[in-house]
Amino acid sequence: LVLKRGHGPLLRRARAGGTSGGKGSVSVKNEKKTKEKDFLPEDQSSLSINDSIITIALPAFFALAADPIASLVDSAWIGRIGAIPLTASGLAIAVLNIVVKLFNSPLLSVTTSVIAKAYVSPKRDLSKASSIAIELGILAGGAQTVLLFVGAPFLIHLMGVDSVSDHDLYETAVSFLRVRALGAPANVLLLTTQGIFRGLGDTKRPFYATLAGNVLNVGLAPLLIFGAGIGADGAAWATVVCEYISALYLLYVVYEKIPGFRIGSSVLQSGEAFAGPAKQLLSTSGVLALRSLCVVGTYATASSLSLEAGEELSAAHQVSHQLWQGSTLLADALAVAAQTLMAQSITREDEEAVVEIVKKVCGLGLVLGTVTALLIQASSGILPGLFSDDQSVLSGIDFLLPFVVLTQPITALAFVLDGVLYGGSDFNFAAKCMFVSAASATSVMALGVNFFAESDYDVLTSIWVGNTVLMSMRLLAISYRMQQKGAPFRKYLIGD
Repeated sequence: LVLKRGHGPLLRRARAGGTSGGKGSVSVKNEKKTKEKDFLPEDQSSLSINDSIITIALPAFFALAADPIASLVDSAWIGRIGAIPLTASGLAIAVLNIVVKLFNSPLLSVTTSVIAKAYVSPKRDLSKASSIAIELGILAGGAQTVLLFVGAPFLIHLMGVDSVSDHDLYETAVSFLRVRALGAPANVLLLTTQGIFRGLGDTKRPFYATLAGNVLNVGLAPLLIFGAGIGADGAAWATVVCEYISALYLLYVVYEKIPGFRIGSSVLQSGEAFAGPAKQLLSTSGVLALRSLCVVGTYATASSLSLEAGEELSAAHQVSHQLWQGSTLLADALAVAAQTLMAQSITREDEEAVVEIVKKVCGLGLVLGTVTALLIQASSGILPGLFSDDQSVLSGIDFLLPFVVLTQPITALAFVLDGVLYGGSDFNFAAKCMFVSAASATSVMALGVNFFAESDYDVLTSIWVGNTVLMSMRLLAISYRMQQKGAPFRKYLIGD
C-alpha cells in the first residue's frame, strides 16, 4: 500500500487525477492526463520497499557508472600518450569539478527533492518546478563556460603548475580545460534533467541517455586522440559532444511529456517565480554549494599535493582516485533511491516507510561496500595495467590500491546516509558536516606532506589517509545527526 511500481508511492493518484483526498484533488484536462500518462510507466502491481529501492537504484547505478567508465577509458587512452597528458587531464578535471559542481551537484540534489515533493503533494505543480530548475541550469552553465574558458590559465596555475618550469604540463592542462569548458552548459542541463527524472523515481530515461552518449564517447575519443592527432584534447572534445547529445535528448523528453513545461516562462520572465520551488532551489543550492566546494576542494588539494611526489606518482594518484570514485557508484545509486523515497514518504508522513527505507539502504550499503572491496582486491593484479604501461605509474597504483580497498565499506555507508539527509531536506547539516570533514581531511594531507613525508610514497600515504578521514568523519557525523532532536526525520526513526 506504500509503494507502487514506477515512480513512487502516489502513482495511483496520478491516474486518478489527484491526491488520495479525492475532493481536494486538482482537475486536469484530458489532453494533459493523456500526456502525463505517457510520461509515467504503467502501474501493474505493488512493490515492496526492497523492490522499489532496486527499481530506482539499478538504472541509476548504470547511469552513474557510464560517466566514470567513459572517464576511465579516456584515461587509459590518454595514458598511452604519456604521463604528462594523463596528469594534465587529471588536473584540468579537478579544476572543472571545483567550478562546475558548485552549481551542478546542489542543483541536482535540490531538484530531486523538490520534484519528489511536488509529485506527491496536492498541488503537484511539476511544470513550474521543472521549468525553474531548467532555467537556473541554463544560466549556471553559461556562467561556468565563461569562467572556465577565460580563467583557465589562472586556475591551472592555482593547482601548482608553473607556466615556465612545467611548460608542457601547463599548456596541455589549459587546453584540455578550455575544451571541456565549452561543454559546461550541457553538463549542467544534463544533471538538472536527471534531477527531474530522479524526483519522479524514473532513473531509466537518464540511463538510456547517458549510455548512448558514453558509448559514442568511447568510440569517438580514440578517433580524435590518435586518428585526428589531437592528443588529450581529443578526449575532451568527445566528452563535450556526447554531453550535448544526452542533455538535449532529456530536455526534449521533459518538454514533450510534462504538461505546461516551457523554458523562459519562470525565472527568465517573471519575478514571481522566485516564490515556492524557485526560492527553495536557490536558497538550498547556495547552502549545498558550500558542501560541493568542500568536496571538490579536498580532491583538488589532493591532486595538487600529489605533484610533490612527481608526475608519474601524481598520475598514479589520478587513476586511483577515479577508480575509488567509480567503485562507490552503486552506493551512490542507493543514495538516489533513498532520497527520492524518503522525500515522498516524509511528505506523506508515512512513518513505517521511512523507517524501512533507512534500514534497507544502510544494510545494502554495508554489503555493497564489502563486496566491492573484495572484488577490487581480487582484480588488483589486472587493474593497474589497464591504465598505463609506465612502470613508475604502475608501481604507484599498486601502492594505493590497499587504500581504495579498505575504505570501501566506510565510503559506501557515507554515500547512502547522504541520501537519507537529502531525502529529509536536512541540507544545512549536510553542508556543515562536509565542511568539518573536509577541513580535517585537508589538514591531515597538508601536515603529512609538508612535515612528515620523507619520500614520494609518503606523500601519497598522507593524501590517502586524508581521504580516509574525509569519509570516516562524514559517516560518524551523519550517524550522530540521526540521534539529534533537530533532525527533520528523527520522529520517524526514534520517536519523541
